[in-house]
Amino acid sequence: MNNVAAPAVELRLLTHRPQEMVAWWAALLGGGPQSLNSRMTAITGLSLRVVIERSQIALDYHPEASGVTAINLTLGDTQEAHRALNRLARLGFTPHRATRNPDAIALWLHDPNGTDVALCLPAPHAGPTTGADVLPEELDVKAVLANTRTFGLRQ
Repeated sequence: MNNVAAPAVELRLLTHRPQEMVAWWAALLGGGPQSLNSRMTAITGLSLRVVIERSQIALDYHPEASGVTAINLTLGDTQEAHRALNRLARLGFTPHRATRNPDAIALWLHDPNGTDVALCLPAPHAGPTTGADVLPEELDVKAVLANTRTFGLRQ
């Protein structure tokens, strides 16, 4: 259970790939893994703590089977997002999709469990305000990465 007085939101993820998940989320959040017990490891970022729990019975499955189809993270600033993307690139993970929402551009990755994780880059002029039921505009990932290169993002 989450501690409501904690400074960060806690997300618990069950996996049969604990080493890969710990490495991936540590790269994303920029925090070092901390063993909680023989089955659980925590990684703490600025406002999110992810607890990876090893399961002996979990198998590869479609993300809808777990009820978690996507995780959207809004990082503090563009530089923080770029540092996270650079750390993930060193592990061989790069965004596979980019979308534009009214106030953000999201770069989408898959974690080792296959769950979509969107890194939302602050973009005050990302597009016109639209209704909540309107699908986000698909963007070219390479073009988004090229446009953010001036902020220090490596491809």
